[in-house]
Amino acid sequence: MINIQPSLEAVADIIAINHLAASYSEAMCRFEVEEAVQTYAQDGVLSTPTTADAIGRAAIFETISKTVSTLDFVFQTLHQGLVEVDGDRATTNFPITEWARTSKDQRGILFLGVYRDDVVRTPEGWRFARRRLLPRLMGRPDFLTGTLHDISL
Repeated sequence: MINIQPSLEAVADIIAINHLAASYSEAMCRFEVEEAVQTYAQDGVLSTPTTADAIGRAAIFETISKTVSTLDFVFQTLHQGLVEVDGDRATTNFPITEWARTSKDQRGILFLGVYRDDVVRTPEGWRFARRRLLPRLMGRPDFLTGTLHDISL
């Protein structure tokens, strides 16, 4: 059941978990794989529809690195999600829209889906214990052409 009005005690945790999820998406957009990996617990799990489960930070690094090495860009938009906190554990449901373009053939990729996360409080702060990427729609639009512009700070 959705907790429509979280307690004041849970609000700081919800903000921290939202920041964790946004940090992951931002790192992915910049191809900063190591930053993305740091959002996971040491024994965290990444589950996607196109790869085997990656267990542990080293495997997650390898999986993400292999995926982004085939892309010109990825633009992952994290939409406002729901966070349910229960002590030192939490669950989330974050809708996402992801646009990408392959390096090999310049074909576009559109992904609409949801991240369903199990999150745990660690000495480092909140981290993903398990992150499941669930597709709602995957497509290959042909209109992602054009010049990439450097938007780094």
